[in-house]
Amino acid sequence: MKRFLSLMFVILSIFLFAQDDIVAVINGTNITMDEWNREVNLQKLLIELKSSNETFYNVLTTSQEGMVVIEKYRLKVLDTYIRKLLFVQFAGTLDVAPKDDEAKSDVDTQIKSMLTDLKMTEDQLNDYLAQLGMGSLNEYKERLYFQRRYTLALANVYTKYLSNIKVSDDEIKAYYEENKSKYTIPTQYDLTVFKAKDKLTAESIRQDLSKGSSVEDIVKKYGLTEYINALVNQNDTTKIPQQIWIYVTSAPKGALLPVQQVGDNWYVVKVKDVKIGTTKTLDQVKDDIKRELLLQKQDAINDQVTEDFNDFVSKSKIEIRYKSSIVK
Repeated sequence: MKRFLSLMFVILSIFLFAQDDIVAVINGTNITMDEWNREVNLQKLLIELKSSNETFYNVLTTSQEGMVVIEKYRLKVLDTYIRKLLFVQFAGTLDVAPKDDEAKSDVDTQIKSMLTDLKMTEDQLNDYLAQLGMGSLNEYKERLYFQRRYTLALANVYTKYLSNIKVSDDEIKAYYEENKSKYTIPTQYDLTVFKAKDKLTAESIRQDLSKGSSVEDIVKKYGLTEYINALVNQNDTTKIPQQIWIYVTSAPKGALLPVQQVGDNWYVVKVKDVKIGTTKTLDQVKDDIKRELLLQKQDAINDQVTEDFNDFVSKSKIEIRYKSSIVK
């Protein structure tokens, strides 16, 4: 363990400045080395890596290439931290910045829950976190606090944008007229259809069907594998050829059609029932359409938030003071 801690010290000393050194300034807000290191949480990462893959850990921590990888990771964490801080600031420009008291209260509640679940005192939790490589309890709270501020900023910003979403009756009506087919149930025919390779077999099947033989008995008797005994949407040519539909749509309910030839096949068709298609009224689908339009507008809001945030970032004053000596 001492050897590991010594190695850790060597690694960290390569990168760490004084903890209060400023590594970046974002619209006048300082990010210190201490804040950055807290987010990186390198000690925890290396402890977990050592326990799961010691060979990779050794390569990572004892080679120049490994140091470069670690440094790139640290820089990526800094970039992510800056983006989150910018979003919190963006929320402030919309007058929906998260309240510090709310964020701290949420963190305190989370810590109390941890203490209860783990049956620990704060001192014990502090030691436990240190053993896991997660720093002190105060450092852990600071990480949670920043993440909670960011989460609240996200929620507040989207709530503000979404509060302006409305769907008018005219929009609902227009959508209904343009998409009426979505709310239309086509006419359906309850059919029994057999397909045979020759007319003689087809006529025999038709005779059995007219005598009241069941579909199952006919299928078994003639060894049929292709047949229909179900509701079929009108003019569905994936199930029945169009030439057969001409006769089906003209037949009354209960009709047993004459044997019909289409190509090399002979068809036996019984029209058991007809269910006339209907189109739901606007009043029947109004709520469904409203939900659909709201979802569409919410997608547009996501794009708008992203666009507005990126515009805010482009106008922000971002000064990166940290200069890496091994990653250019």
